[in-house]
Amino acid sequence: MSSRPDSAARATRATRATLALLALGLSCAAAAAQDLVRSEDAIVALFSLQTEFTVDVKVLARLEERYDRHRQDRSAATQRMSGIYAEMERLFDAYRAARRGGGRAENGSDPSDPREIPRLEQLIEEKELELMGAERTLTAVQDEGRRLREQIRDKQEQMAILLQQIESLRASLPTQRESVTGIWDVTLLPGGEKGVFALFQSGTVVSGQYVLDGPFRGSLDGTLIDRRLLLQRIDERLGRSMDLSGFLSPDGQALRGTWENYDLANGQTRTGSWAARRRQARAAPEGGEAPPAPGEGGS
Repeated sequence: MSSRPDSAARATRATRATLALLALGLSCAAAAAQDLVRSEDAIVALFSLQTEFTVDVKVLARLEERYDRHRQDRSAATQRMSGIYAEMERLFDAYRAARRGGGRAENGSDPSDPREIPRLEQLIEEKELELMGAERTLTAVQDEGRRLREQIRDKQEQMAILLQQIESLRASLPTQRESVTGIWDVTLLPGGEKGVFALFQSGTVVSGQYVLDGPFRGSLDGTLIDRRLLLQRIDERLGRSMDLSGFLSPDGQALRGTWENYDLANGQTRTGSWAARRRQARAAPEGGEAPPAPGEGGS
């Protein structure tokens, strides 16, 4: 089999990776030329990149599941073709013995029987057709394996570039303990709904976006004064739906407080509590897994 398709695929992947890294380098250079990227822009971009990364993690998992099933299909197709080859060899040996007029024919039949050679020829022709079908099946399975391996490598390279962009954006965010700027993993009680807040703080003013179980999406507006956070949740479908109040922990890594619900349809609870944890920068573990991203855990 020619190695041209594999070489072309490798060249394509290398080109994609080069272009992506080039784009990342240009974007970083542009940011440096404009001084620092605004934290508000960095938060929005980080939220978007992490959402894309979460989708990629799921896509990669599905590709790897398909590849595991493909291995089983490839093994079955290979065994089937080996079995047909073995049967073909047995029939062909019997045919040659019948032609020589001696020895033991197929299934113990009499090699001198004039009907034996035509019968063996017909069986061999049928087996040839079966073998051709098995070879086509194996070729299709092998082609599918190459496509899956290509897709898995492309996806992993894409995810590596996304991680690099995410880490670069994380490094540009404020690190002050008095700031809530960042990505927060949120839990609402007593229902246990989970979600993500992407918050940006400018002075005492706080704004951001959110995704919650449901799914619910929208914006957040409020203030942070003396570590006390007040937020108004404005849902893209429901409008103003909740007010949240809470306090930032001394280390700046946690938020905890209460909420009041304005959407009381379908027996919704009026009040409750909530807690959030700042999402930390983490390198991707081995095996292609990644740090959790917006929407993970039901959002």
